[in-house]
Amino acid sequence: MNKPWDSEIFREHWKFWLSILLAIMFFVTGLIVYMRHEEKRVELPKIVKYEDSTNPEALSKTIRVDSGTSREITRQIERIHDGDVRPVVTYTVEAPTIETAATEIAKSIEQKDTRLPKQAVEKTDRTVITPDPNKQTVDVYKINLRNNHKIKVGVLQADGKTYGGAGYQAGRWEGMVYTKDGRQIDAGSIMYTIKQW
Repeated sequence: MNKPWDSEIFREHWKFWLSILLAIMFFVTGLIVYMRHEEKRVELPKIVKYEDSTNPEALSKTIRVDSGTSREITRQIERIHDGDVRPVVTYTVEAPTIETAATEIAKSIEQKDTRLPKQAVEKTDRTVITPDPNKQTVDVYKINLRNNHKIKVGVLQADGKTYGGAGYQAGRWEGMVYTKDGRQIDAGSIMYTIKQW
């Protein structure tokens, strides 16, 4: 009986499969290097005007997140502004102006100053610093995002035929390509997640 993934296929086309494997390894290595560089850049604390902290479009541009994530973040910040959520920790910084205090806090967080509370310097995906001129306070929001980039592999069985697949997911979008013999793409799919929990 002939199995769908018989090892003879791999023996006959070993050079092709080796080149696919090497290409994937180079792609993954390049992606990791790029993402680490990008991650370092977006992890730096960002000072956001008080009025922009509840504006999804402005916040999206400043902290470099998609519009859906930005709307979710601004909803949470609005709850904090309304007093529905209390701060985890408070501390005092002396400065001549509220803007100067925000700049000093951003520098201290970036340098992981040990005088700051541990919550202020903990590693998160984004740090938003918002000076509030009405209350004369500086709010620090530590934001953790989901891991939005995924590389996927899988197997598809259709009409008695087996296809190997590889794909990429960014946020809610996912794309997959499938091959039966390893020489050409036989099928593909694009999906969008409409609800997640």
